[in-house]
Amino acid sequence: MRARELASIARSAIDDARQDDLPMVAQALAFSLFLSIPGILLVTLGVYSLAADASDVGRLVDRLEGVVPEEAATLIDDSLRRSAASTSSGVLMTVLGFALALWTTTSAATTLMAGLTKIVDRREGRGFVVKRLRALAIVACLLGSMALVLGLLVLGPYLERWVGSATGAEALTAWAWWIAQWPILLGGLLAAFAIVLAIGPDDDSPRQRVLPGALVAVAVWLLASGGLALYASRFGSYEKTWGTLSAVVVTLLWLWLTSIALLFGAEVNAELERAGSPAARRPERAAFASSGDAPTRSPR
Repeated sequence: MRARELASIARSAIDDARQDDLPMVAQALAFSLFLSIPGILLVTLGVYSLAADASDVGRLVDRLEGVVPEEAATLIDDSLRRSAASTSSGVLMTVLGFALALWTTTSAATTLMAGLTKIVDRREGRGFVVKRLRALAIVACLLGSMALVLGLLVLGPYLERWVGSATGAEALTAWAWWIAQWPILLGGLLAAFAIVLAIGPDDDSPRQRVLPGALVAVAVWLLASGGLALYASRFGSYEKTWGTLSAVVVTLLWLWLTSIALLFGAEVNAELERAGSPAARRPERAAFASSGDAPTRSPR
């Protein structure tokens, strides 16, 4: 595909994103994802309180500060320290947290599925059970990608040093780990995003493309996350403006950017399908294809 065609598809995807109210849909998705955090934290805190102490919390948070925004790391640090100091409620916290996390995460996934279905110009026709089962698969993919990021970037250096000490080849192990972790990380994120984009919308078309949109989603997510972390650490003044709420503000903003990355990846896939099949174009795009113009809003 030529550069001119790629630029045309990119412009069309951006135009479609505006027509589909992508920023507003991303806001709803970000809020749904944020509501799932307490349940996930309850499970994490419950398990962590049974096995960790304050020193373990400090080492973990030190690694997190290089991956997530500083305000979010502070919020996690406070929660983990309080839980590590009280182990009596660990089992109850784990059980309640699992039930809450199961419901809130699948609800967030169904919100994502509704947004993806809207992007491909379909109406949601799946039943409750089918939607929840697909939502569980989406949650598993997203949690798997999160675990991969944390495992490689947060816990990876400790594992790399342990392997290096055990084998007696610390320099070689460090070099090999640094080289291998990035392809593994990018491949895992790409696979997770591709699965989400494939099973999320209510569209069983056999020609559905997911890899290009997944590539775009991963690229946008990495750039947005890195840019937000850099801005929050060096140029932001969230703590002065919001105080203790700064962690909530930054986390919501990061979830919004994550939602935009996923949804825009779906817009790219949908536009590629329309470009490859004139019959699949949106009505206004098919009508204006010959003139090269496109209206600013599609009839719904």
